Amino acid sequence: MADHACLRRCMRILLVAALLLPFFVQAQPEDWYQVELLVFSSPAGENAELWEATPAIAYPDAGQFLVEQGERSATASQAGSASPLAAAGPTPFATLPATQRELASQASAMQRSGRYRILFHEAWLQPIENQSTAVPIVLDHSGDGGQWPALQGTIKLYRSDDLQLETNLWLNTQGEYLNSAWRMPPPPRGPAPGVHAAPAQTAPAPSSAAAAGQEYPYRHAVLLDQTRGVNSGELLYIDHPMLGVVARITALSALEPAATAPLENTPPPEPATDTPPG
Repeated sequence: MADHACLRRCMRILLVAALLLPFFVQAQPEDWYQVELLVFSSPAGENAELWEATPAIAYPDAGQFLVEQGERSATASQAGSASPLAAAGPTPFATLPATQRELASQASAMQRSGRYRILFHEAWLQPIENQSTAVPIVLDHSGDGGQWPALQGTIKLYRSDDLQLETNLWLNTQGEYLNSAWRMPPPPRGPAPGVHAAPAQTAPAPSSAAAAGQEYPYRHAVLLDQTRGVNSGELLYIDHPMLGVVARITALSALEPAATAPLENTPPPEPATDTPPG
């Protein structure tokens, strides 16, 4: 009888452990990072080289949207039945207030200069996983039925020997650099809006897009498809004649209150190819 009682206790312990396991295998504090991403265009670079006529543009099979400030309360109410353990940590992929963007002054100076156009600028918190489990982040909301935006695509952050930033971004342009009236087929629309990972939608055929009154308002798209390694806290600059990316990925454990204050009196980046802005 004693053996049977011991066996039952062991089974109960194993059952409880199995139920709690998903909460304990969540990303540890050292896997959480504050990410700031600034994407901008440089119209002066459109004639810098001959662009591929029909770049290989596609959304990944699944994508994660950032959680905007106004969506947090709704997300929290939907997660009301979740375990308190899951709600104890930071909210992943939730955008931070503009006051916590370290590149705010640079972005403003770039915009004022007239040489750059800011297409995307956000900061957020997230765990960073290995390449096989990391989910790309969709930056645009073209899947909501609206017009194609100037910037489309995804980024992906993952861990390898160091942190890796993978860009799958494209800039829709009016194609002034093209030699004729030719225009490329419409690029794909993004996934339908949502907080959690969602399957990507395929590109609509040109005829169906026109029938729906949503003709592609651009002539061409230029792709920025690169992968760069970066150390925590370092400023990463991905250079491109027409589309630039500035990113800072900092381990949450390394952040101090002063580190989240906007940078002041920092000159805007020059359109150089060898040095990062700032």
